[in-house]
Amino acid sequence: MESVIDQSGSKKSAIHRMDGRLKLLGLGCFICATAVLRSLPALAAAFAAAWCWVLLARLPLGPVLRRTGMAALFLGSFFLILPFSHPLGANAGLKQAAAIVLKGVAMIVTIFPMFHTAPFHVSIKALERLKLSPKLVTLSLLTYRYAATYQDQLRTVRTSMTSRGFHPGANLRTLGILGDLIGSLLIRSFEQTERIYQAMRSRGYGESFGVVHEFQPLQSSDWSKFGSMIILSGALVGLDLSL
Repeated sequence: MESVIDQSGSKKSAIHRMDGRLKLLGLGCFICATAVLRSLPALAAAFAAAWCWVLLARLPLGPVLRRTGMAALFLGSFFLILPFSHPLGANAGLKQAAAIVLKGVAMIVTIFPMFHTAPFHVSIKALERLKLSPKLVTLSLLTYRYAATYQDQLRTVRTSMTSRGFHPGANLRTLGILGDLIGSLLIRSFEQTERIYQAMRSRGYGESFGVVHEFQPLQSSDWSKFGSMIILSGALVGLDLSL
């Protein structure tokens, strides 16, 4: 089954046409710049820029909003904590909570144009060419490959439980059944991991999978897009320092 990443990666946009190596490097610098920002105006600008990357990549807003909304809901809990616990008072707490939410959401949103604008194996090859640790690259590829497999297993188990008349409720019986389900999935996943590893070793697996993909020579358009990402990142840091 084609993944959401591969479906989005087959589209065409200015970000899709950008070389994968420079794209990951440029947007990675943007994320790092966003991570060091502290002032609200600079963070608001980074937040707006992150959504501009999504619009420029022509990604479907529905999935991006759903996934970002879950993270924003978690980060929004700081609005309930910091106004009452900040040593400088409620106003300072609200500002810090807003900074945390803007920074977190901006960084999460930027991940979508980073990895949803090319097939995942192309992004993995780009990370490999950027001299990322081979073990980390392999771990990312395996995580991507088998996350969907384990989701299918969970869906099968849930269907089986429903067909047997299981209806979750707020009681100890439901908690016990869900605990057994999680334990069963963990054991099954561990056993499958052992089989996968043995199969990989029997086929001569070394330190990496050696993903086959040849990048085209870098074009002037790639460098111009990369330069705009770096300039924007530097401008955000400069704005933050000036404030």
